[in-house]
Amino acid sequence: MNFNARTSRTPLALASTALMASLLLTGCGQGTDPDASTSSGSESSNATQPSENKSESAVDQDALLETNDQLSMQLGDAYVQGWIKDGKLHVSTTNEDKLSAIKEAGAEGHVVQYSNKELRSAIRKIMKWQAQQPNPVRSSIHAYSLNPETGGITLSVDKSQIDAITKLIEKDKPMGDIPVDFKPSGGIASPANS
Repeated sequence: MNFNARTSRTPLALASTALMASLLLTGCGQGTDPDASTSSGSESSNATQPSENKSESAVDQDALLETNDQLSMQLGDAYVQGWIKDGKLHVSTTNEDKLSAIKEAGAEGHVVQYSNKELRSAIRKIMKWQAQQPNPVRSSIHAYSLNPETGGITLSVDKSQIDAITKLIEKDKPMGDIPVDFKPSGGIASPANS
C-alpha cells in the first residue's frame, strides 16, 4: 500500500491510520482510577458518581487533547507524538530543550531519537519492502503505527507470521535502525501495493 498511489484502499488506510491515532490520543481501553469511584457521601451520591466521573473524565481528555494540539504547534518539527496514559498526557520530542515547554503545559515529556517525519518515512519504506515479499509475508502485516513510547514503529502482524517477519526485518533492515516492535493481529490479510 502506497500513500502516494490512489487506490480503493487509500481511503481505508487513511481512515485506519486516523482511527489508530485517535485511539492513542484518547487513551482508549485505559481503566479508570480505582480511587475515583470511592465517595464519602450517601448511597444515592454513590449511584450518581459513575456518571459524574464519566463526564469529568471526558472533560479531562478533551483538555489533554487540546494541550496536545497546542504542544504540536508550539514544538513544530521537534514534536513526535502525544498519547494519554494513566490519565496524563505524554509527549515525545526529538529536542531535549523542548522538555521544559512540555512540562509547563502539564504534560510528561520524553526524548526520542527519530522525528515524526522520519517515522512516517520508515512506514513508507516498510510498506515498499512488504510489497516486494512473497506471500504469506506480503499479506501478513496488517497495520503500521508510530510508537511514541519507544520512538519507533509498531507493526500489527498475523500472529502465525510474527517470527518469520521479525527475522526478515532484522536481516533486511528496511527501516534502518529505527526500533520496530510487533503485536499480534487478527486483521484481514491483504497484500501491500508497491
